[in-house]
Amino acid sequence: MSIHILYDLQLEVRRLFIAGSRMAEGDLRLTKILPQLQKLGETAAVFKRVAQALTEVVEPASKNDGGAVKLLDLSTLLNSILYTQGATEVQGESVEVEGTDIELSTKLAYRKLSPIIESLTTKGQGRMERLNQAYENQLLKDFRILTVAVNALDDGYAEVADFVSEKVIPDFGDAALPLLRKQFDLLGGRSHARRLNLMYPILKESGLELYLQAAREGSTEVRTAAIELLGNYPEQESFILEQADDKKKEIRKAAFAGLAKLGTEKAVDRLFKAITTVKDREIAVETASDCEVPELTLKIIANAEEALERIVSGTDMQEACLQLQADVVCLDGSKQQQEVLTFLKKLLLTEGFMIPETDAIQENAANILLWMGTPEAYEFLVSLQPVYKGRYMITSFNAAFRTLPADEVYERYAKELKTQKKKSWAHSFLISALHRLMPSWKRKLDLAGNGYSPYKDEKRLDPRWIHVLMDINEPELVAELAETPDKKVEAYLISNFQLKPKLNHQTASILLALFRIGCKEAPEMLMSVLEKEKKDLYYFSEVQYALFYMLPRSYADRLKQFAETLTYESVKRQVLDVAEQIAEKPEESAIDEKGAGIWGWIKSKMS
Repeated sequence: MSIHILYDLQLEVRRLFIAGSRMAEGDLRLTKILPQLQKLGETAAVFKRVAQALTEVVEPASKNDGGAVKLLDLSTLLNSILYTQGATEVQGESVEVEGTDIELSTKLAYRKLSPIIESLTTKGQGRMERLNQAYENQLLKDFRILTVAVNALDDGYAEVADFVSEKVIPDFGDAALPLLRKQFDLLGGRSHARRLNLMYPILKESGLELYLQAAREGSTEVRTAAIELLGNYPEQESFILEQADDKKKEIRKAAFAGLAKLGTEKAVDRLFKAITTVKDREIAVETASDCEVPELTLKIIANAEEALERIVSGTDMQEACLQLQADVVCLDGSKQQQEVLTFLKKLLLTEGFMIPETDAIQENAANILLWMGTPEAYEFLVSLQPVYKGRYMITSFNAAFRTLPADEVYERYAKELKTQKKKSWAHSFLISALHRLMPSWKRKLDLAGNGYSPYKDEKRLDPRWIHVLMDINEPELVAELAETPDKKVEAYLISNFQLKPKLNHQTASILLALFRIGCKEAPEMLMSVLEKEKKDLYYFSEVQYALFYMLPRSYADRLKQFAETLTYESVKRQVLDVAEQIAEKPEESAIDEKGAGIWGWIKSKMS
């Protein structure tokens, strides 16, 4: 028995409930349905009864009959019939719904998850800081985070999208696959390329058809991701070689990355051809260093030897320099360390190579040797100290600092500052090397959290450096190296502070050093410079913030008074909080020397 006509009639009855029962008399839609019901009523009594009820609605016997009542009767009859005809079973074979086997905890309180969800779903400053903190505290592997994390792959702020792609979603493992698949769009942009890359570790070989489809039919971003993934499948060699000749630069670059992964004979030949071709050299260089096949390294070294000869002879200088630069970059990270070391040593000792046009190549070559980190490479870099007027002083000093005793480093290099004029290469490069060393040192000091002193087992410069740096007036370096009480160092730092008593980076470094070496005037110097600053300060750096904690307890009220003069409420609150904590600070005489002491107290308050 067909009941479709009854469903159609039910829709029309609902329409009349809204329009009003008075509209039912002579309704064209109902009069069209009536003959069909009457015909079906000849063989089925139920249709005959519905036809009679419909007739009473469309053609009432008299105006005194209640049209609304008749319409309600018809609706009641229809619903009674249709409820008995419903079906609950689903046609077809039963299959398991993808994603129902996910086993993720939801034990965290929502108040802990709320800031994370907000960071992943909204815009604004401070999101990355909150996300990094949540990651460190292992708060991100929660079922309620999964959906917003996958959605965050579309975030307009690339740093957030990269963060969830690299750190958050991989931790979910197989549980992320259903959402990644559901959201993946072949014609999507960079975010969908990320989704494809995230699906690969889960699907692996089972996703090969998907990768091939993406490589052929996807958008440029999706195609590039897929082609690079296909580099994990040797049987796709011919397909990737075809893509290496594509008109689009992005596709060719992805193909070269795939060839670097393949490492087959044909892949190496095509990759080397790209490195030595003007059209593809720039994009091929970025991927060639990922190829670990020795034959490619040997080919590049031979090609570099030829380019070096052309430079020395002055033949086609511009092209030779470009080619040699590309070759040297390709050698970075090569597994053939001995062959690379031999060539780079030859390169940096070739006098005809030491010309202004090769400055960038020289720097790259020296840095590769430094990053190589082998004893032979370090020894060679140290030996470069006196050659070419100190051109390699930066890498030479770094290699010496890593391998030689502190006193020997001082004896070898400090003389460059004592005897050389400031305008000399050796002097300038050595000062630059010391400045480059300090940020790395400083980061370690920051992490120590104990008054910005190095770790006990951390290598340090010879203490005699500080007096040489005072003689040539390098206050920032002196401040970084000052560790123990020294009246000359203290007087030098105070005099430099007084030259520009303003809370900038250099002044903050000087004040930190003065606190560290126990200068009694340091608290008053800090407060005086704070009170002279403009009152519209809107931000304090980490170093400046740390300075506040170094104030003695007796300065708590004065710091509160300074905070009340600040314009920005957030900064005012920050300084007031520090002042309240300083008021609880132990007196210097009460510090337990066996414990963490004052630096331990500062660390606990800033953590």
